[in-house]
Amino acid sequence: MNESFVTIMGNVVGDPQGRSTKAGKPFASFRVASTVRRWDSEQRRFVDGSTNFVNVVGFNALGGNIMASLHKGDPVVVYGRLRVNQYVAADGKNMTSVEVDAHGVGHDLTRGQSLFSRPERSQYDVTDRLADPNIQAAMSEEERDRDEPQDLRELDGLEVGGGFDRTVEDADTDPYVVTTG
Repeated sequence: MNESFVTIMGNVVGDPQGRSTKAGKPFASFRVASTVRRWDSEQRRFVDGSTNFVNVVGFNALGGNIMASLHKGDPVVVYGRLRVNQYVAADGKNMTSVEVDAHGVGHDLTRGQSLFSRPERSQYDVTDRLADPNIQAAMSEEERDRDEPQDLRELDGLEVGGGFDRTVEDADTDPYVVTTG
């Protein structure tokens, strides 16, 4: 099973479109425009090359997060499985489209800033045993407990790390030195 995985950097061409498969699984699709920029030594500046347009599809939770996070014009990085589709259009012309089945999508942080937020865990497959509301509530509670920082005052006298006879007071607490470049 040979598959080609690609990473594409570009801009979202239009707002993502949300849909569902025949089996009821949600997905989002959008297009990315990726333009090559090269240094032209004769003109002594960067010049734009041709633009590639790629269709991107994200399923299940990724699709939902795409719908909530991306908008037309956003700079993105897309990683996923490459698919090249060849077909005959209604007018008889042979056509080719390029699609990426996304495994990961994010904002391109070389071109701006982004704020990450973790949504409530969505369960899209209701036949999955993890879809049970009691299990979902327990998992949400575990994540909330794991994300909350512990108050260091509660840790006084506890061992730091397993197998070491050190307490929190003995831990390395040298102050940081901030230097300016």
